[in-house]
Amino acid sequence: MTATRALIAHELGDALRSRWLLAYAVLFGGLALGLSLVGLRNVGAVGLEGYGRTTASLINLCLLLVPLVALLLGSGSVAADRESGVLEVLAAQPVSRTELVLSRFAGALAAIAAATSLGFGIAGVLIGLATGAAGGLRYLAFVGIALALAAVYLALGLVISVIARNRTRATAAALALWFASVVAFDLLLIGAGAFALAGVRGLAAALLLNPVEVARLLALLILDPTLEVLGPVGGFLVTRLGTGGTSVLLLGALAAWLAGPLAVATALFAEADIP
Repeated sequence: MTATRALIAHELGDALRSRWLLAYAVLFGGLALGLSLVGLRNVGAVGLEGYGRTTASLINLCLLLVPLVALLLGSGSVAADRESGVLEVLAAQPVSRTELVLSRFAGALAAIAAATSLGFGIAGVLIGLATGAAGGLRYLAFVGIALALAAVYLALGLVISVIARNRTRATAAALALWFASVVAFDLLLIGAGAFALAGVRGLAAALLLNPVEVARLLALLILDPTLEVLGPVGGFLVTRLGTGGTSVLLLGALAAWLAGPLAVATALFAEADIP
């Protein structure tokens, strides 16, 4: 247990020393405040806008950046240590390979959670002091969704990191996966809908294959569960399952996306050669 805690602390320390992770925290905090200010200036007011509109403004930007940060952090974890020789030292510790992978995951997730909480937390406190607590729970729920999405892509990054032989290949694969998830998948769905290649049921099933889209729909469901905002796929799910049932389905999909890649990374690392 002591060795496991040491490994988690090692990964957490490495991640927190990354300048880009600090930049990520500052960026999100600044964007939350900036979007809040811009929202009020658009209607001729001065000050901070409330949680609801700020959260709505942040959704798409968050779904772009959170997977990217998590993938880069996860993909560089094992691959960088293998390349530098540190992995041999870590593997010699009195812990199993499963504990080693899970410790790396826990430490990296703690670092992302700290950066996310810092960025959103400072902005949230200032917005709350200026506009009141209305919508605060939805804001916190959105932060929770962002952390869940980060955990999913961190696990996917670990799979890449275990497979890749060096950090350069791991980073290239992480960027390719990010592009496929965030950009290409949306284009495929739009094309399938435009040319009637898939019905609403097919699009709903396809949506569950992409954690970014799952997180997007879950955030919209929490923020504004009206059918106009949710779109045809979200409206179909809410009509069939209700708001509560749809939320359970989406949360279950995120849980599966977390457990699956984490299990794969653990299994692959157990069989991997450590030079």
